[in-house]
Amino acid sequence: MPTFEILVDRNENPRKCTVQPLAYRADFRLRRFGHREAFGRLEADLLLHIDGEPLDRMDLGGVGMIAVIDCHWKRCASILARIEAPLPRLGRVPDGFVTAYPRRNLDGRDPEGGLATIEAIFIAAAFRGVWDETLLKEYHFGTTFLKDNQAVFERYGLGGSRAKEA
Repeated sequence: MPTFEILVDRNENPRKCTVQPLAYRADFRLRRFGHREAFGRLEADLLLHIDGEPLDRMDLGGVGMIAVIDCHWKRCASILARIEAPLPRLGRVPDGFVTAYPRRNLDGRDPEGGLATIEAIFIAAAFRGVWDETLLKEYHFGTTFLKDNQAVFERYGLGGSRAKEA
């Protein structure tokens, strides 16, 4: 079963945060940070990042901890630069998945394919071999997310009865 290291930007609205409600879980390690704080080193084996190798092409057998950065996408590069090297391997969610989180995009500048943090975590766990719907338990849009992505999960051979416990 993977564990999750999550860097959470203090500027993120706690009411809109998709991972904060899961802080009680033993498999979640949330680290809140401010604008100028250095992070030290990540303990994770894999960091989810848009520039990473697609998860469907990676050998994830040795991945025990998955890291994510929970922030506005515009801040991701500056936050990544403050993490002590070396970074874990970078992996990304393969194309085709869609978010269920309602986005307010007033200026049309959100990147294509953006996902809520908990959605990306759920997908990474599924590719790691763990189909854990309890990850979506506190996520208001969890059922919609699963329904909207059912065909994509099937295309990658992921799903409740087919996923193995890792």
